[in-house]
Formats: sequence, C-alpha cells, structure tokens
Amino acid sequence: MTGDSGPRYQPPVTLSGGDDPQDWDWLPRRTSTLTRAVIILASLGVVLLIASLWVKSWIDDRLDPPGDEGSELVVNIPQGASTNDIARILEEQGVVANSTVFRYYLRYKDSGDFQAGNYVLNEDMSVWRAKDVLLAGPAPGPTDDALRVVLPEGLTLVQIRAQLLEQLPTFNGEDLARALAFPPRRSAYQPANSTLEGMLFPDTYLLDSATSEDEAALVVRLINQFDAVASEVGLEAAPDTVGVTPYEAVIVASLIEKEALIDEDRAKIARVIYNRLVLGWPLQIDAAVRYAVNKPSDPLTLSDLDVDNPYNVYNRTGLPPGPIAAPGRDSLVAALNPAEGFWMFYARTDDPVPGAHTFSANAQEHEAAVAICRERNLGC
Repeated sequence: MTGDSGPRYQPPVTLSGGDDPQDWDWLPRRTSTLTRAVIILASLGVVLLIASLWVKSWIDDRLDPPGDEGSELVVNIPQGASTNDIARILEEQGVVANSTVFRYYLRYKDSGDFQAGNYVLNEDMSVWRAKDVLLAGPAPGPTDDALRVVLPEGLTLVQIRAQLLEQLPTFNGEDLARALAFPPRRSAYQPANSTLEGMLFPDTYLLDSATSEDEAALVVRLINQFDAVASEVGLEAAPDTVGVTPYEAVIVASLIEKEALIDEDRAKIARVIYNRLVLGWPLQIDAAVRYAVNKPSDPLTLSDLDVDNPYNVYNRTGLPPGPIAAPGRDSLVAALNPAEGFWMFYARTDDPVPGAHTFSANAQEHEAAVAICRERNLGC
C-alpha cells in the first residue's frame, strides 16, 4: 500500500570512506556500584577519622589541660560525697576541666573512695594529679591551721628525713629514723633486704595535729602514695614494657630524676640508659657516683670516678643496686616509656633551652657536645 498513512522504512546506516566510530560522541559509562561504594566508604572514613581526632583532642585537653597548673586553692569534700559529687565540686572549683571525664577516669582506674576533708589543689590540674592529691588523704586546709609538708622530687632518704624534721618540729628524730629504717609496712615494689630509698613519693602532704606527731603514720602515708602512683603509671608491667623488674625501673627513674633538668629530656635519658644496658656499656652517670661518694653538689674528682662502690657506674656495668633518690611521676613515666632513638651519650649544652642536653649516637658527636658544655661552663 502506498501513501502517508504509516511509518516509512528507513534503511540501516552504514559507515563508508573516512567515517570512524571513534569520531562519534559517545556517552560516558555509568560508575559501577562497587566504585561508588568505595568512594562513599572512603569519604565516610575520612569524616570519621577527622571526628575521632577531634574527639581525642577534646578528651586529652580535659584529662590534662594545656599549660601549667593555676592558682592553689582549698577544696572541701563534704562527708558522704559520692564520686559524682566530688567530680562536680572539682569542676565547679576549676580544678578539673570536665566532671564527666574525671568521673569516668576514676571509674576506669577503680578509684573514687575518697575521704571527706579539706584538700589543697590547683586550678587546671590533670585528672591523675587531682586523683593523687585526693588519694594522699585529707587534712584541714591552711585556713584551719593545717601543717603542710613539701617533699620535692630527687631527695635521698637522708634528705627526706632532714626535710621532715625541719618542717615538722613536733617529730622526734630518733622515732623518725626508726620508722624509716623499720617501717610498719613496705612498698609493694620493694624487694627484700632493701631500704626505703626511692620508695617514698615526693609530693605535698597536709597533716592534722594528730598526724604531725606520728612519725610512723606519715612514713606509711608516703609509701602508700608511692604505691598508688606506681600502680597508676603501670610499674608492674615493667618486665613487659622495658625488660627490667619494677624495682629496677624505679632505679632508672631515680637516675633520670637526678640527671634531667627539663621534662623533654627525661624519656631520652631513659633511652640512653637502656641502650647502654643492652650493649653492656657502663652507664657513666655522674649522679650515681655523687650518691656513692656523698657529694650532692661538689665537683667530682678522678679519684671519685675510680672509687670501689657498687653505685659507681663508671667502673662497672649494669644498674646500681638501688635508687639514688625519690623519683617523681614524670621520671617514673619516662623510665617506663623511653623515647625511640640510638643515642648512647648526652651532655648538657643548654641548647635549645637552658638545662637541655644534646644526645649523640657516637663518640664523635658526643665530643662536640662536650666541647660546647665546657665552653659554656656547664659542668662537663
């Protein structure tokens, strides 16, 4: 049939001559389902990573606020206060940054059974420092005529005894000496046949009138505080983390305490000590020799460095037999968490800041650092 009543037949298109299918405009293929899924998951991963980093930073700032601690203040923990109440009080007073974070930290550390009373705390404290002060026990605040005993880091047992007698005129020298030599209890980390050297925690302690006349009770309190902080920093895990016994880690911490002048050097000094122990090198730490010859500050002589004493780590290898001072928290942490590095030497150079040491992996680098130390008359 002819006419315009239906569709016309169209012959198939054929390519001829210079016609090329690649000259045509082709539509792009659709992205596969798998590719789209990978893109979505990758984007989601980036978002989650950014969010987790932000959350971690937020929590870190609430666990340990940046900067130094603030002003000292007296905080009263009332009778019957729960852990939630204590956390709220400390946040309201500006001691901790966030009560919820502090409360969960106490729960994680299985702490929180604190006694009622007055505590001397600081604004903007880390949660672990606040916990340590609470664990140290309550006492009437300064406004209530409390006695405050301050024991700085790095004191020997003899120096601690002298400090206690100086700050507590009510103490009897013979009774205190007896309590230090034969304490009512020993530290959980103290081996048999060892003294309390290094096992009394340096801190600020508040004493009421009864405690200020009980030498043995205060010694026990210093031991308890050491054990609490040691447990907090994981001292019992020393064999797994750094390959030494917990007591040996305290010895390392005491060496760090006497050698480090700035916090940034503590973990590096720890690494030098462990590197030398592994290779069987003498530690050659002046602070240990000073302890051996009882020279806290006078310059060491060649005869001092040659003295026959187990604490002379110039003429023998290994650690000294015991701590040489009372290490603080930062030195204990450094002893358990040494920095990564191949350093074998260090010398004070005051570069980049006063008190800083220069760490070297070989003798040539060390000699250059020692030359700077001598040029600046820094005790080398």
